[in-house]
Order: sequence, then C-alpha cells, then structure tokens
Amino acid sequence: MASLVRRGKVYYVHFYVNGRKKRVSLQTESFQIAKEKVRQIESSLAQGEDCPLPSRTPLTQVLSAYVKHIRTIKTAKSAQTDVYYLRQIFLGQSARNWRLPAGK
Repeated sequence: MASLVRRGKVYYVHFYVNGRKKRVSLQTESFQIAKEKVRQIESSLAQGEDCPLPSRTPLTQVLSAYVKHIRTIKTAKSAQTDVYYLRQIFLGQSARNWRLPAGK
C-alpha cells in the first residue's frame, strides 16, 4: 500500500489518497524508525483515516483562517459565539494574547 524510499539520507513514504499520489518526508535517517512510521501510515489509511503524521501549519494560522471563514458565512452573533468557544478550547487562559482577524 505504501512504499518506503530513501532520498539522500532521509526516508520518504509514497502512498495514494483518493487516487492521488502523496510523498511525505518521514524526517528520519533511521531505517527502523522509518519502517514504524510507514506501518502507522498504512494502518491509518486502512482504517479510512487521514495521514497520522503531524502538520507543520501553526495552530494560530489554522484558527485564524477558520475564524475568517466563519465570519463570512455566519451571522455576527453566531461567529462571535464560535470564536468564544474556540478560545476556550484551544487557548484557555492565554486567549487574551491571541489576535483574530477583524470582524465584518
């Protein structure tokens, strides 16, 4: 299902998601660690889950993009409520320092 490839000193995994080929760096030079990561990927793909490898996109960037999106499709009050819950879930007490995109 997935294949392990070494490019230079780093291992990569090649696999297909929805008919499209993906190549992801395993960020390791160790063959044993690479084999274990490939096993995890194959297991998650067999269960219908997405790739289990972590994303490099910062959480604040993802949340800011989501807030900008919900402010365009929801009412002001509904978007404000969603932002309140996002702050509570993801940021807790540090929410005061988090800057969101401006409202409508």
